[in-house]
Amino acid sequence: MRISSNMMRYNFLRSLNDSMETQNTLQEQLSDGKSLHRPSDDPVRAVRDLTYKTSQVLNEQYTQNLQDAQSWMENTDGVMSDLSSVMIKVKELVVSADDTKPTDALNTIGAQIDGLINQVVSLGNTKIGDRYLFGGQNDSTQPFVRTTIKDPNSDLTKEVVIYNGDNSRISMPIQAGAVNPTQDSVNLTGTDVFGAEKTIYGQKTLSVLNNLLEIKNELRKTSTVTQTNSAGGTGTVGGKYTGAGYANYDIKIKNADATGHVTSVAYSKDGSEWTDIPVDNATNPTTIPSINIANNPAKIVFADGVTFSIADNTNNKSETADANGTIHADVYSFRVPQDAFDVAQSNASGGAATITGTATNTESIPNSVRIDDIDSSGQVTAASYSSDGGSTWTSLSNYNVTQTNSSGSAATVTGNLTAGPYTVAITGVDENGKITEINGDPAINITYDITTDTDTGKTSSTANIQLATGVVLHIPTNTANKTTDTYTVIAKSNSFITTTGTSTEIKLPSDTTISGLSGLTMTIAANSKNMVNDAYSFDLPQGNGPDVEWLSSVATQYVSDDHNLQLKSQTNLGARMSMYEMAYNMLLNQNTVIQTDIANTEDIDMAKAITDFNTAQNIYRSALAVGGKIMPTSLVDFLS
Repeated sequence: MRISSNMMRYNFLRSLNDSMETQNTLQEQLSDGKSLHRPSDDPVRAVRDLTYKTSQVLNEQYTQNLQDAQSWMENTDGVMSDLSSVMIKVKELVVSADDTKPTDALNTIGAQIDGLINQVVSLGNTKIGDRYLFGGQNDSTQPFVRTTIKDPNSDLTKEVVIYNGDNSRISMPIQAGAVNPTQDSVNLTGTDVFGAEKTIYGQKTLSVLNNLLEIKNELRKTSTVTQTNSAGGTGTVGGKYTGAGYANYDIKIKNADATGHVTSVAYSKDGSEWTDIPVDNATNPTTIPSINIANNPAKIVFADGVTFSIADNTNNKSETADANGTIHADVYSFRVPQDAFDVAQSNASGGAATITGTATNTESIPNSVRIDDIDSSGQVTAASYSSDGGSTWTSLSNYNVTQTNSSGSAATVTGNLTAGPYTVAITGVDENGKITEINGDPAINITYDITTDTDTGKTSSTANIQLATGVVLHIPTNTANKTTDTYTVIAKSNSFITTTGTSTEIKLPSDTTISGLSGLTMTIAANSKNMVNDAYSFDLPQGNGPDVEWLSSVATQYVSDDHNLQLKSQTNLGARMSMYEMAYNMLLNQNTVIQTDIANTEDIDMAKAITDFNTAQNIYRSALAVGGKIMPTSLVDFLS
């Protein structure tokens, strides 16, 4: 092959340029230690490097999400621990609210719980940065507001804690794919921590806070029935609640006539919507619930055994709307417990006793009724009442008896109320003080009850004098009885004891010395095993003060269940925190691997590159030195 001088020059220059290019490439790599500066440097490695860097960006984003999530959950966990401490304190206070404490002490406990509710609300409004922890995705608005709201359909108001948050979770993804609210959520919503939602007067509330407010209100309660119009007719609860647990009632007057007699009402049970109550004036209504407006006062009968009466009062107001459209209506509120009265009897074989009505006092404990007399069928005909454990007794006779001889036997009267008064003059007494004649007429029949003291064997007798059908005056034998003694019997305005043949209804007293029993009736079944001095004792379950029975059962269960709900939420949060911590460590390890892959793809072998650069540079310089000697002269050089 013929080699021309031009070919030699071309090949020389091309090789020299390649050497310079090699130096330039090596110098560029040495300047930053990277082997790739443009895709054309190595397309395969460039694609691989892009894949690694994309993974690194995602990894860094997930790592940042995890750091933010851990911060959020650690703050939430701290608040949950503080909340748990508050709930434990609430439970201790509720458990301490027993029947050994006076009303003032229970009211003080209520004030303490009131302060703890404020702490719970404050914890519920905890923020991280400018975002609220427990507001769901609506985390820019304060989630909990304690306030008093008004029923749009009456004058009834209610203290509540409004929840402004939602139930949507905040998700911070930690892996590729669709967001999983269960796995990727970092927060606890209001319902997770404070229970199920309940709408009250159009406002969203949560059960845990409602329960705490109810407990506080019970501890600070000062009356059984509360009414929005204090000047209105008195509301009285009767019957015996037969439902489960307990029930809260609100009774709204819809219409009252000019005399203040209630003719139309609506009711709400346990915060439900208002429901109109139909009129049924029958003694035994077939429509339940219903209101008997023919009755005075108007009486409402419910299916669960509860009755409610509203006294006539000219201050009773009909439901009206003012110029602004605001509804005004008188409302009565009360709560009834299940099996309101538990009666214990000294003679388990005697007739069973039940109590109907609602007490207005809880201070007289224990209350007792004692059988003073029975007839041949075992029906109670006379009884006494004690509010101090049996130390003193008050006769529950339907009649007042006065006598001229204070030393003579104290007489009692049995029987249902009939017309009076009656005057009995003793005109015959034997040597033992036994009554033998009254009103100067030996023909009047006198019967005698003979009793024998089982301990001493001594016998005693009581003269039974019939005053009217079913009304009998009893005068025990007594040596102080005289023929000049006179007994005057006057019927009381109300009957304490009413016999029916199969049972005896005893209306418990409501005078100034024995308060809180107005409206209560004890019924004792006739029984051949009933005996004189049998006693029936009971506690008053609700009244002017807090209902300690409800506090010790329902309220304590409320706090336990609500605290368990929060502990469960905190446990689930802790499990997610552990998962996120593991995921964070995993992403850190993945990031190290990705960085190694990127380095292996991009980075040069520095020692090799320096050696290659020096070699390329030496070759280039040698080529320049040799080339000047071996390259043939050009035609121009020759001609010159």
